[in-house]
Parts: sequence; C-alpha cells; structure tokens
Amino acid sequence: MSEEVNQELILRKNAMSFDRNNFGRLIISDLSKSRRGRGVLKKYKQSEVREIIEGYKLERNQRTLREISNLLYAKSPQYQRLLKHFSDMALFAHVINPIRDIRKSNKSKVEKQYIEIAELIKMMNLPHEMKKLLRIAFKEDVFYGYIHREKRSFYIQNIEADICKITSVEDGVYNFSIDMSFFLGNEKLLSEWATEVQVKFREWKAMKEKNSKIGQWVELNSRNTIVIKVNEEFTETFPPFAGSFDAIYDIEAFKQLRKDKEELGNYMILSQELPIRQNSDNNNDFMIDKDTMMFFHNLASNTVPENVGVITSPMPISPIKFDKDRVDSDGVAKAERDFWAGSGTSQLLFNADKSTSQGLLMSIRTDEEIVFGVLTQIERWVNRYLKSEYPKDLMFSLSILHVTHFNRDDMYKMYLESAQYGVPVKNELCAVVGKSPIETMNSAYLENDILKLHEKFIPLQSSHTMNGDEIIGKPKAEDGRPAKKAKDASDETNRNKDKPNA
Repeated sequence: MSEEVNQELILRKNAMSFDRNNFGRLIISDLSKSRRGRGVLKKYKQSEVREIIEGYKLERNQRTLREISNLLYAKSPQYQRLLKHFSDMALFAHVINPIRDIRKSNKSKVEKQYIEIAELIKMMNLPHEMKKLLRIAFKEDVFYGYIHREKRSFYIQNIEADICKITSVEDGVYNFSIDMSFFLGNEKLLSEWATEVQVKFREWKAMKEKNSKIGQWVELNSRNTIVIKVNEEFTETFPPFAGSFDAIYDIEAFKQLRKDKEELGNYMILSQELPIRQNSDNNNDFMIDKDTMMFFHNLASNTVPENVGVITSPMPISPIKFDKDRVDSDGVAKAERDFWAGSGTSQLLFNADKSTSQGLLMSIRTDEEIVFGVLTQIERWVNRYLKSEYPKDLMFSLSILHVTHFNRDDMYKMYLESAQYGVPVKNELCAVVGKSPIETMNSAYLENDILKLHEKFIPLQSSHTMNGDEIIGKPKAEDGRPAKKAKDASDETNRNKDKPNA
C-alpha cells in the first residue's frame, strides 16, 4: 500500500472518529431536565416531617410543626379547606342566662346589669373575632391573644406562638407568659405593644441587669389575655391535623407521578443512525465525517418540538414503552381519600362521591363535637372576663349554643317546639336566627311598643284565615252538623219511623 493511501486512510479515520463526550452531547431536549422536585414543601422532606411529628414533645419540633402547618395551609387546597371547615362551622349563637336567683333582687338593678353585659358582648363581636381566633388555633393548636378594649371598640391582637408559653390555669382557662428577651435589641418594637407589655419589659430588664439568673418568661395579666388550645389535654403544642401531613405529601407525589406519566406519554425520540462501511477493517469507520453528521443532527434538532428528542447514534435504537409499571390512574384520588379518612372528616363535604346521606350526617356530627369542645373554652373565657368586670355582684353568664351551619335548622325546630309548649327558650330561638341578646330585646321593644307592627301587619284574606261561611258570604252558622231534611232520609229510615212503638 502506497504512502499516499495510508495517509488518506489516516485522515479519513480522524474525520470519522468521535469520542464519548461528542456522542453524549447529541441528545437534545433531555426529559430529565424538566423533572420537578418531589414534595409539596422544598424545605422539609416527607421523612423529616414524620420524624418531627414523632418527637413533638421537643420545643424545637413544636415550633417546626407550626411552621409546616402554616406552609401547608398556603400550598395545599385540601388542608386549607379542612381547617376552614372546622374554624368556620360555629355560628356563635349565644344567650345571657342568670347564674343565681334573681327573683328577690331589685328589678331595675337586674335589668341594668343585663343590658350592660348584653352591650359588652355585642361589642366583642364574637362571630367575627372568634372565627379569626379559630383559624389560627386549628392551624397551630393554640392561639395567644391580647385584649385591646376601649369605650366603643374591642379587638384581640394575635401574638406569635414562638414567644409565648402557657404557664398557669385560672378558673379553668389558660394564662400565658411572653419571652421578654425577644425585645432585647428590638426595643423600638415595644411601641406597637400594649402598655402592660412595655411596663413589664422595663421592669424585667432592670431586674435582669441586677440578677442575670432571672428567666426570660413574664406572665401577663389574665384580664387582658386569652389562650384557646384545641388539644387542651396536654400543654405541648401539636397541630390538630398534623397526622394528615403525610397524606398531603402523598397527594402531591401522586400528582407529580401523573404529570411525569403524561410527559413520558407525549415524549418522542427521533433516532438518526450513522452509516458504517461494512467491509472495512477499521473500527468506527463511518461513511460520513463529523461535520456532516453534526449539520444534519442540528438541522433535525432545531426543527422538532420541545418535547421531541433527537439522537444520532451508530447503533439501532429500540423504542422504549412505559405502559407497564405505570402510575395508577386513580393514585391521586386514592391519596385524597386517604387524606380525608386520616383527618376523620367525610370527603363528601368537599366533593361528590358515592356514599349515603346518613353516613355524611354522622361524620358531620363527629366534626361538630370537636368544635363544641373549643366553644366551651371560649365560653369559659368570656365568663371569666365578666367576673373581672363584676367581681362582687355578677348575676349573669354567657352561654354559647351548640349551633353550626349544619344543624341550624334542627336546633331552630327544637327550640320552636319547646317554646310552643311553654318552655322559656325565646332568647335561644332568636339566637339561632342570628339575633344577639341586645338585638333581641331592642327589636322586640321597637316592633311592639314603638312601631306597633303587630297591629299594622294584617294577614292577607285566604282560606287559612277565614271560616267557611265567610268564604261563601253567608252569616255564621250554628255549631255542629246541619240537620238532615226528611225528604233526604232513606226508605229504610222512613219505614222505621212508621212502625208502632213496642
């Protein structure tokens, strides 16, 4: 073989040869680049959340669980609807009842205190303030609040749970302390806090400078604070539905798998096979050079859509199908069912699925029992507040009725039937329809004594308000059945009349 031929073979071999890196860069629109991160929360993995729940007694884990609950409330529609279901359920229908024998008390004094308490309760605006309170309580398990009351306004300020801690119980209601070290270096924030907090911080700071061993927790005046805890059987904070966190991760994981499956179903690979000389003794003896191959490869890759990949390879490529081991098409729905089952709430409340109405009713009743327990705490707190207002001569207390959006009609029917038999439940009946005690009293006075609407509202004339004679325009007949005329009597009756008496 001549020198010229050998040189030509060497040049051709160099032009046809490719290294691994060259081939590795020939895949366009790699599907793995579009893969998204697993999990509903980037900050916490599912396995980490499980460990945090198991170690909930540690204070740092309690703080983390509150953070996770708030994040899931923002990111998971199922979790958000679950918490709103419980926090928005109660109507906060309430009445004011006597707590002692008022029959021998001065009538004007009793009436005066009743009106004062009714006006105070109305100013508290329980349906609005307590609904905001319950939203936080069901997210974090506990609500810490400070009362701001003026002559004609009442507002509850939420305090972050990270700087609060339950420290005592008074009259069956929790009290809490604030971590005063929070304000060290941030004393400019004190202007946004109540006067009591400012005064107690300065006192604490002066004592701390004298004795460094003094703790950072200072309890606030119980008259100005409110603590509502959903899981009141233990002092550690634990979001009521933390057990459903795992199911929320499963829902998001199945959604991601379903999306990946759809992407794989829409993904296509175009394969260009490089021609190789069949009768050549050299390995990798391609029939076209690298530059020509890259020209056609780039031409194809620039033409295809984004979800189509282009591979140029000297080997034949078999199609890969993803039909087997595919994600269960019902995986997301199954994960959602597991979520609602784990939370103890019927899925029927949030979407239509086949089940019985009786089963749905029983599920709602169990949900109501959870809310009623929290309502009892709120009721006890309001009554403790009333005791501080009337420390010597309190005659009334507040009762929050167990009325929700779901049982409102049944409760109205129960009170109405009781009132029809003389049971003194007119106030309860008015509360169910949305009237506060002060509204009930003033509305009755306005309608009956001032406007006299009962005299001006005349029912329309109908068969329900008129008797039979009035309908046909005849004078009122005597009571009883009209006498039967003789001619209308039967033949048998007439024969009996003609018979002689025995």
